Amino acid sequence: MIPRLAPGSALTATGVVAVVRGTRADRVAGVLDTLVAAGVRCLEITLNTPGALAELRAARRRLPGEVELGAGTVRTAADASGAVDAGASFLVAPDTSAEVAAAADDHGVAYFPGALTPGEVARAWDLGATAVKVFPASALGPRYLRDLAEPFRDIPLLPTGGIGPDTAADYIAAGAVAVGAGGSLMGDALDGGSLTELADRAERLLTAVEAAR
Repeated sequence: MIPRLAPGSALTATGVVAVVRGTRADRVAGVLDTLVAAGVRCLEITLNTPGALAELRAARRRLPGEVELGAGTVRTAADASGAVDAGASFLVAPDTSAEVAAAADDHGVAYFPGALTPGEVARAWDLGATAVKVFPASALGPRYLRDLAEPFRDIPLLPTGGIGPDTAADYIAAGAVAVGAGGSLMGDALDGGSLTELADRAERLLTAVEAAR
């Protein structure tokens, strides 16, 4: 069974899921460790990152149990099974798929499908979504999220796409249960950039979200 969003989860506690999508496998571990040290407790490694499953498996062995690890860009049942076998406790997708929802249900893991329109949000929730990933959020902005949240007060919305430390608070104020932060949070850290600067961005993001709740 797909679990609904729990008050005690890392996602609801911190209001942030960090989206780790890179082109170099050798940078992923350092980025994950830096984010955790900065206070991030919900981490998504996208499956189109080189070595994603190996990094997920290693991170699950290395990081504390309270850190929730998931897989992103999960588009098929095979993707879902591979991610769960590697240690993922949640699955994130850019779209909504009945096939992936069924796989998440079979494995009993959280599922965050992507949706943008009211009809897509409703379908994602009807398929059992833990929360609905509103993607790409920055295309329409916080005002759109506020309008979307009004008729869907019973559905936790997780805007993702173009959200970083400087914009996250606006989405929380508009009704988001949490935000997904990828490129604006990562900067160039996954390409060899400063991990110290990554930690600073992560801390600013967490502070901004907490202040807006």
